[in-house]
Amino acid sequence: MIYSMKSNIRFLILLVILSGCAATNQNKQLSNDAKSAMASGDYQKALANYENIIALNKANNKETDGSIYNNAGIAAWSLQQTEKSIDYLETAMKLSASTDETFSTIAKAYKKVDNLSKEIYNLQEYVERYPQGKEIAPVRAQLFDAYVRSENWEQGEQLWPLLDSTSHNNIQYLTGCLRIKRKLEKVDERDNLAKQILKKDKNNIEALETLAEKHYYIADETYVREMKAYEKNKTMKQYNQVTEAIKRVNQDYKTARDYFERLYKLNPNPRYANFLGNIYTRFENKEKANYYYRLAKKK
Repeated sequence: MIYSMKSNIRFLILLVILSGCAATNQNKQLSNDAKSAMASGDYQKALANYENIIALNKANNKETDGSIYNNAGIAAWSLQQTEKSIDYLETAMKLSASTDETFSTIAKAYKKVDNLSKEIYNLQEYVERYPQGKEIAPVRAQLFDAYVRSENWEQGEQLWPLLDSTSHNNIQYLTGCLRIKRKLEKVDERDNLAKQILKKDKNNIEALETLAEKHYYIADETYVREMKAYEKNKTMKQYNQVTEAIKRVNQDYKTARDYFERLYKLNPNPRYANFLGNIYTRFENKEKANYYYRLAKKK
């Protein structure tokens, strides 16, 4: 009886050992298959194998190496399984298994689900940890765009010079830079950039708005200032001065009008119509002024 019990125990131990060996061998095979699938771009197969490894380890009460979660997250992102990708990559980070690709991938995923704060955090982590990383150029560009979207104007301005030449010639990023210059009131840089953008994209709303408002406010401020000066001192000299000023004012109003009319055709924004109403009021064209004021009130 004792011998039989000992034999049974040895048999159970042997089964456990054999089972463990079988699981280990299965894990190795799954891992090798997953790596091969990733290398060949078969992300569906790769993800299935990585998920099988995770499930097998759970069944055997074994911990899964963080790199498995990391690779599973990257494969899931390649298959546009965004939420799954985020879950796996966050787990990889907790297990200290992150790589440069972890941060660039999860930043893209967070952008897709519109989580701007986490997108920015992971992009910043990439830039700080991997300044020579293979994706540093597109990561910096995405971070710049995220700063613009989050209205972090100063941070965006600081990052702009570090972007590569491709980004510096990209209309999207140029427009973002223009928005920054407008918000920070960097007037000369703003105006030069607006002109540069219009050479590449004649219908760029941000650039057209910049120049339209520039000429409008120059005209409006000059008109008000000169008329006040004339009202205070109605001499012939002051009259001649205001007459010359009005010529310059009218030219700026005409330039602003042309820009705002282009803008309104591209995007019938009531704000543009209101500017046009004000301009035609200055031109003493009541018919057109009322026309645009009515358009301004429609929406």
